[in-house]
Amino acid sequence: MDDQGAKNSECSEAAAVDGATGSVAGGVTLRLQEFSVAAGGRALLQNANAVFSGGQLTLILGCSGVGKSVLLRILAGLIDTRHPSIQFSGEILFQSVDDAAGFVGTERPAVSVVFQQFALFDELSPAANVRIALDHAGGGRGGRAEEFLERLQVPGDRPVAVLSGGQQQRLAIARAVAPGNPVILYDEPTSGLDVATAVDVADLIRETHEQFRRTSIVVTHDYSSLARIADRILLLNHRTKRLEDVPRADWGRLGELIGRPPEAPAVLPEASVGARVLLAVRRQAEASGQFVEDLLMLPAVLLPRWKSPRWGLCYARYYLVLVAGPSACLYIAAASAILGYVAQDFVFRYLPFRQFSEPLLVENLLHATGFSLFRFLVPILATLLIAARSGAAVAADVGSRSWGNRLDAMRSIGANPDRLLRTPILYAFLLGTPLLSMLGYFIAAFSAGFAFLLTHPELGLSFWDSHFHKELLSQTGMWYNGSGWLLGKLLACAAGLAVISWRQGAGAKLSTEDISRGVTRTILWSTLFVLFVHFLFSFYEFEAKR
Repeated sequence: MDDQGAKNSECSEAAAVDGATGSVAGGVTLRLQEFSVAAGGRALLQNANAVFSGGQLTLILGCSGVGKSVLLRILAGLIDTRHPSIQFSGEILFQSVDDAAGFVGTERPAVSVVFQQFALFDELSPAANVRIALDHAGGGRGGRAEEFLERLQVPGDRPVAVLSGGQQQRLAIARAVAPGNPVILYDEPTSGLDVATAVDVADLIRETHEQFRRTSIVVTHDYSSLARIADRILLLNHRTKRLEDVPRADWGRLGELIGRPPEAPAVLPEASVGARVLLAVRRQAEASGQFVEDLLMLPAVLLPRWKSPRWGLCYARYYLVLVAGPSACLYIAAASAILGYVAQDFVFRYLPFRQFSEPLLVENLLHATGFSLFRFLVPILATLLIAARSGAAVAADVGSRSWGNRLDAMRSIGANPDRLLRTPILYAFLLGTPLLSMLGYFIAAFSAGFAFLLTHPELGLSFWDSHFHKELLSQTGMWYNGSGWLLGKLLACAAGLAVISWRQGAGAKLSTEDISRGVTRTILWSTLFVLFVHFLFSFYEFEAKR
């Protein structure tokens, strides 16, 4: 947490943009034709048809659990046909308001989303939250971020985390409208709010709609606060599995029309212990296969295929600080200092028949200490600590983004998290792991020299230095002997740590407990992976040396 302030300011400064002006006015008409949705084996919609007129504010009402948010995510393009538990069929068609040629379903416009919990990027300033959406909109659309903050009365002089709930709501709307996307979706915008605040949010949505005139679709169960701002209301009827137009004459009886929530789908009885074990094994096998696939795809991930290079570099710096920032350096330095001192002190303190053997072996013992610290002791210690500290930090960061819908928020503004976040995470580990390991070695060497001086002051530091590094100094180059092997295993460890921390963090998160489990699994699997890499490299490295 001590590095967070620096990351915030760095990303905000990196995101300065030119003041391009202009916006897309109006909206598009959206049509669903013979549309069916099922989730978890339960039908939510069956052959439904609906039209959302361009430039109108439409409410989709329904009680909790009928699939409103699932429908919204499908309309936003956040759920595709490859989803493991949600299936949908039918057509989603779009028509420009000014296009009389008919509906065209081959190209869908960009769709903005205002998420239920806002899904703001806390590491960025309020202005940068809007700039990142503008930079990924393409085509020079939108305007200056500060203009949208001013128009929606969002203070830009404080971190996102300290904004009030109403200010964060306004910022989320500013980010949604800034790119000029013709369709804006609102997911349960008044959920969890008291009556007075819900009324204020409803007024804000209506005010924003009239100011920017986009096609606005609000999914909600809160008809009491939001019905009065709507141009039109559709009921997601869980009995008929249809989207039904509610005549304005019936808006006074919306509660009666919505009815009770549908019965929850039947829960299968608890499986036997053997079945649960087999299920766990199957899931682990799938995860292992995904890990191998991710490792094979690393060359493609290394390519900086960023839609906006400034944001790719911003997040590369963000994750480099997270992986190898000041706190990580202090962490590695402290452990390496202890290792260096103990290794040098113990090798003499517990030498058998010390008074006879030490004068004969002192030079060889220094050779062995320097060699072992450089070639395997410090690298093993450093990579294990990086796995436990930096891997966990990255998994927690990505996991909180998944749980808070911030990964989906990136997708909704046209920023692919697999590129904008995963590639910088890989860079951060590939750069940070060798740097931290080298820092650890030099600290360990300094500590070992200090320990030697305490026990052998008469021999001096020059004697220690000449023999401590003798096995490492190359006769032909500037690098220590074995640097190639060392760099190879450090990079192999770094690549695995990046894959594990990303995969464990980016998976679906339904609660904070899921984030904690992801962090725990990251520590477990990354430390095991690091140990395996060091064993494998050491086996071939020292076999080759014989």
